[in-house]
Amino acid sequence: MARVLRLHDAITRGGYQLAALIVILIAGSYCYEVAARYFFNSPTDWANALVAYLLCAVIFLAMPEQTRRRAHIAITIFVDRAAPARRHLWRALLATISAATCFAVFWISASATWVQFRDGVLTVATYEIPKWWISIFIAYGLLSSALYFLREALDPDSASPGIVTQ
Repeated sequence: MARVLRLHDAITRGGYQLAALIVILIAGSYCYEVAARYFFNSPTDWANALVAYLLCAVIFLAMPEQTRRRAHIAITIFVDRAAPARRHLWRALLATISAATCFAVFWISASATWVQFRDGVLTVATYEIPKWWISIFIAYGLLSSALYFLREALDPDSASPGIVTQ
């Protein structure tokens, strides 16, 4: 099982690094668009769509790493106010609810992605691409984050690189 967890962590880190590279590509695309538009009076017809699609990829490639680090937004009032003996229970409960929510939304997004793939749904843009090329990132990010929440639910007091203790 430890090998599977290490593989999950490695895939997550790789996705996070890919997201960082995509941010550079987004910045480069916008710089090119600005230069083409204002210096050469020749705006692109692809830059805005590319950036919109890549932003989706960035968000959902980075999300699992943020979840792994526990660097996501969390409302921890019950954990913070609970007696030390009860904090373990609250952490496990919140992680379980978060995992269930991510699994449910993953199922919805994966189902929609499958329909897009099966039916050949294309984007509505100047350059049409299969819509599932974009929405597959949503399903991936939700599933991977759900697995991290499940890991946390099973071991709520485990140390994480993102936990800041006071």
